[in-house]
Amino acid sequence: MLDCAHLLAPWLMWAGSVLLGWLFVRGLRLRISMTHWPRVSGIVRDHKIYSPRNLHGPGEHRPTVTVEYAAAGRKHVVQCDSPARMGFANKEHAKSTMVHFTVGKSVKLYVDPHDPQRAFLYPPETSALLMLSVEALFLLVVGVGIANGARHAACGT
Repeated sequence: MLDCAHLLAPWLMWAGSVLLGWLFVRGLRLRISMTHWPRVSGIVRDHKIYSPRNLHGPGEHRPTVTVEYAAAGRKHVVQCDSPARMGFANKEHAKSTMVHFTVGKSVKLYVDPHDPQRAFLYPPETSALLMLSVEALFLLVVGVGIANGARHAACGT
C-alpha cells in the first residue's frame, strides 16, 4: 500500500520547480528590460552589508549601496543591491565587492524609466539565473522520477 508521502512528494517537487522557474523568468525579464533603461550617473553616499540571521545558520550577507542621482530634474536617493537578491555566504566576500563602491565615487546606474526609485548598479547575475533554471529542471526531473517510482510500486512492477 502506498503512503501519502509518495503521492505528495512529486507535487511538492513540481511546485518548487514552478516557483524556481517563475523566479528565473522574472530575473530574465528584468535583465532584458534593463538593456533599454537609461544609464544615469550617481554618487555613492553610503554602503553597508545587510546580514539577516537565518534560523539554521549565519544566513547570507548582502551588500547594499546608497546612491544619489538626478533624473527628470529631481534628486533621488536609492539603495541598490543585487537585482537577483543574492547574497554571499561569507561576509569577507561581501566586503570585497564594496571595494568598487567607495563613498563619494561616481557610478553608473540602470534606472527604471517608469519608477525612478528602482535602480540597480548592474543587471541580474547570469550565474544566479542559470542556477535558478538548473534547480527548477532538477526538481522537475526528480518529481517525475518519484511519480514514476510510485506508479510502478502501485502496479506491483
